[in-house]
Amino acid sequence: MKNDKLKDSYKGSKFTVIHCEGALESYVTALNSVNAGKEGKKHESFTRGIILQIERLADGQRMSRENFPQEGDLPKRKGQQKAKKFNALKRIPIRGYCWLSGRHNDTYFISHYVYKDYDDLRPRDTNRVGVNWRRIEENGDER
Repeated sequence: MKNDKLKDSYKGSKFTVIHCEGALESYVTALNSVNAGKEGKKHESFTRGIILQIERLADGQRMSRENFPQEGDLPKRKGQQKAKKFNALKRIPIRGYCWLSGRHNDTYFISHYVYKDYDDLRPRDTNRVGVNWRRIEENGDER
């Protein structure tokens, strides 16, 4: 694979996967925490792995619970009884938090990435996904 840089969006045979505003920058920040100071081939290999996961998601291929777990609740809409969930593209130690859009057919949005060397989902990550979800799903601002 020649292109080892994340793109703004991926169009697969089943889904479109779009990075929210700031998501690509958050990936670089998270990646820089992986073997801090040891860039080069390790980072290229890691990024290729993330790209392959995104492409599998875009093509509608089966994603394991290990590599694509449900992570937390999305905000509820008025009158909605049960909160929908967001998932994580998981390539240890980085997670990319994403959701399947209810507003845009067959589209996943990746909110942001985090370097995660801890177990629990942090409230700030749930909040950041929620902010992006509201902006896109309720306010119609796709980026």
